[in-house]
Amino acid sequence: MALAPLVRFGIQTPQEGVRFEDLVRHWREADALGYDSLWIDDHFYPVVRPRDEPQLESWTLLAALARATERVGIGILVSCNSYRPPALLAKMAATLDVVSDGRLLHGMGAGWFEHEYRAYGYDFPPIGTRLAQLDESLRLQKRLWTEDRVTFAGRWYRAEDALCHPKPVQKPYPPIVVGGGGERKLLRLVARHADVWNNGGTVEELGHKLEVLRGHCAAEGRDFDAIEKSWFGNVVVDADPARARDRLERMARAWGTSPEDMRRRSLAGTPEEVIERVREYLAIGVTYFIGMFGRVDDLRSTRLFAEKVLPVFQDVEPSRA
Repeated sequence: MALAPLVRFGIQTPQEGVRFEDLVRHWREADALGYDSLWIDDHFYPVVRPRDEPQLESWTLLAALARATERVGIGILVSCNSYRPPALLAKMAATLDVVSDGRLLHGMGAGWFEHEYRAYGYDFPPIGTRLAQLDESLRLQKRLWTEDRVTFAGRWYRAEDALCHPKPVQKPYPPIVVGGGGERKLLRLVARHADVWNNGGTVEELGHKLEVLRGHCAAEGRDFDAIEKSWFGNVVVDADPARARDRLERMARAWGTSPEDMRRRSLAGTPEEVIERVREYLAIGVTYFIGMFGRVDDLRSTRLFAEKVLPVFQDVEPSRA
């Protein structure tokens, strides 16, 4: 169930300290500007900003944003498997796919933010256990989306004569997006379950992980080309080169890294420089770009990117970009 092999662009708008009205405004304009997807994160309170700032819950929020948009794909990058039982999550995802008229992109991850787990009363098992739970969760969810009645007895999860109606609009189910870069186990789960793989990193880092993923696909009997490869990171685009450099340097300081390291992991610079960075990722097989554009209440970068970058890659096959 691979997505069409075109170059795609999305935006993640984190909810940290953000008003609902500003999110709606940003999503509606990005939808009209032609972006392929819009995403939020799955946290109960801010991770980067002070923890006492507002943070809207992701699935509740996504349902509201689904009704505020018309054509764009919508999703959570990524939903933490530990926070909701998989049978309930399958029901939530099916419902959201129905109310959005088949626009859900189902992002899933094993979870990582230990403080948040503890704060909300969740156990925080070792990463190997969390990955095994994600594997089992995705197996159960796919069955609930495609079978009439499901009885399931796994190590971590159970279902008994469970129903999930209505089924998702998308068949056999919404595209599954798995986020993460663990080479031994996580990428094996990507090969097993994902329609889209998402991870950040430099061109060199992602190129290496793609070869690891290729090996896992061979072991799982999965077509490597059936999985869409997506990049996630910061987008810093400005028509003025000096302003672009200044913004990148300020972002690097905020993240505690060097401007050069931030540049290698971002789409940064003038629109022309960003276009060249996109082409570098395309050359290694990445075809989907999901960026964080900065403040949700500031649409200047979103507009500039849509005006100068999106048209260059519109309806262009990656091999010809």
